[in-house]
Amino acid sequence: MTPTSRAGGPYTGTNTNDALAPPPQRPSQDGRSYSAASIKTAKQGQSYGRSIGVPGSFGAELKSLNSRPDISRAEFTTYSGADEGDEPTTEQRQADYRDRIDKEMKIKIGTENLLEALNNKSAKQARDQRRVVELELNTSNRKIAKLRQDLNAEIQRSKDKGPEQTTSPKSRLSQLFRAAPVRSPSYQTQMQLEGPEVDLDPEVESPTYILAEKLRALELEGHPSDYYVGQANDLVELFKRHPTLKYDLAWSIFGLRMQMMLLSDSREVVAAGYRVMRYAITDRKSLQIIRALQTDFLVILSLVKESKARVEREQALKFVRAFLDVKDGAQEIHPAVARIVVAVADHADDQLRGIAILTLAEMLLKEPLLVVNSGGLGVLSDAMGSGIYFAPETLIEPFLHLMDLPARRGLLKSGFEFSSAFASFTEPFSSHSHEDKLRASARVVSSLFKSWPGLMTLALHEFLPVRSVVSALYITNTQVRTVTLDLLMDILRITPPSWSSSFIGGRRLTTYGRVTNLRNETKPSESSWKQTADEKQKRSIVQHFTAVALAVLLRQGLLGGLVHAEGSAPSQALKRRTNLLIAEVLRMTSDMLPQSWSYGVQAMPGLFELATNFNSEERFQAVATCYQVDSINRTLYRSTSGQDNPLKPAEDGSTSRARATSKSQVNA
Repeated sequence: MTPTSRAGGPYTGTNTNDALAPPPQRPSQDGRSYSAASIKTAKQGQSYGRSIGVPGSFGAELKSLNSRPDISRAEFTTYSGADEGDEPTTEQRQADYRDRIDKEMKIKIGTENLLEALNNKSAKQARDQRRVVELELNTSNRKIAKLRQDLNAEIQRSKDKGPEQTTSPKSRLSQLFRAAPVRSPSYQTQMQLEGPEVDLDPEVESPTYILAEKLRALELEGHPSDYYVGQANDLVELFKRHPTLKYDLAWSIFGLRMQMMLLSDSREVVAAGYRVMRYAITDRKSLQIIRALQTDFLVILSLVKESKARVEREQALKFVRAFLDVKDGAQEIHPAVARIVVAVADHADDQLRGIAILTLAEMLLKEPLLVVNSGGLGVLSDAMGSGIYFAPETLIEPFLHLMDLPARRGLLKSGFEFSSAFASFTEPFSSHSHEDKLRASARVVSSLFKSWPGLMTLALHEFLPVRSVVSALYITNTQVRTVTLDLLMDILRITPPSWSSSFIGGRRLTTYGRVTNLRNETKPSESSWKQTADEKQKRSIVQHFTAVALAVLLRQGLLGGLVHAEGSAPSQALKRRTNLLIAEVLRMTSDMLPQSWSYGVQAMPGLFELATNFNSEERFQAVATCYQVDSINRTLYRSTSGQDNPLKPAEDGSTSRARATSKSQVNA
């Protein structure tokens, strides 16, 4: 059987002469010939006129394109492998479907590249262009899905019909040697991440199409709660993958779907609705649109529920906290919502108490009048001293922010907002967790002593908070005494010397410094000694501030409290620690304060009067305290002079060692 010559294909008929076969006609750009023998299968009424450039190009006519929801591209079906007048075989039809799928895939790749380029632009500039390109991408996806469905139907029909008797060798070769469809870089990256076993939906790259499908799915009724929660989680993932999508939301549709979720009887569905709306917030205008959906009432209804509705209550509180992340968003928080947050923070057994306290602290920074009118200052003050909040030192910062300016300082009317933190040192011992409460209050008090607004706050009511700290030295409880001594060393920024741990443990001070004095045998130059002396006379702003704090403490009786604490120490370790603190205070007084202050403190009038009273048995204790403080002072001088004074002569070191040896022999 001699095959009939086909238009646009090579000459396959027999030639009686030895001449060459006539040259084939030039094919079109896609490899197929649009000759008269080509069969067109386009539907009637479809428009094929289309003025558009290469897919992925930035044409000037991009904004004028009107995408059609139906399949609107020209469908040219060319069965070039069929004989003239014969019906095409099933292999030829399958090959034609694959060619058309390849062409649509190339169009889709160009559209995806254009969409990726538009995503890098500004959201306002490329909003209209991106909408047009996404509609074109949806059209390509539907076209490809339709062609694949027809191809699968043709393959199934050929299997049911049986193998063809007349199968062209060219059609078999065209099926075997077909080029692989080109994938976009984003598609290849997604395939590498998710693996070959995942069947990716071609519509994944169109965020607006997925958003419309998810909102349409949320519109359905009668499904279980897991169905709506799953759809809401998909929306959250979509917002995470496409952060600019939330700027193009149609709130008339999206807001209605979210409102229906918030009105659901299922706690999980309501929590999912709060979560989706939290990811859809963009600016203050979006917050106003959300509030128009009556979310204030819904948040209050969620937070007043019992603790078993933890998921819903937690998402509702996070939804309120999302207002604080937006510029001027705190002004959109309704006072009723602020009062319900205060109620949650004031409830002792509420599981969300910590989150509510943190929310109130942030609201106090951004909108202090709202918290004051809602009664949140008292709740925050109690949280600083009651030990219910694990980071109370972070709560003091909003209060110091209020004290920093006179305009905001008037909001703290009573001046006792910080009294709960100081009351922990003087209240009776209640439970085993009292030490943790003391430590938490000590961090708050230390933060007050280390800032100018806090120091001005401590001056209220004739330094009543400072007197509370000094009065804690008269309490003989071991935990209170330990925390108070640590607090004073933190306030005065005292760095314990290297030998302090061994000294507190019971080691004698006469054994210190016998080896360290032998260092630096070479004498440095005189210029370096003058430079070191000049640097030692300079004071930083931190040291000046520490001097002010030291003066405030000394004025309120710090030295007398330390002497009393040393005499009534419940243990030998606390006694030695108190002696070390007394010596450090005396050293700082002589270095930082004026001489008029230093002379009165160095004399330690109460201690020396007791030491010189020979009619009292307490004289021996006072003499031992004076000797111990003097020994610590000499040791501190040796340790600092060995490091700060490198020009110390060698004979002075030997003399000091001989003096220390003789004193140790006398004490022995």
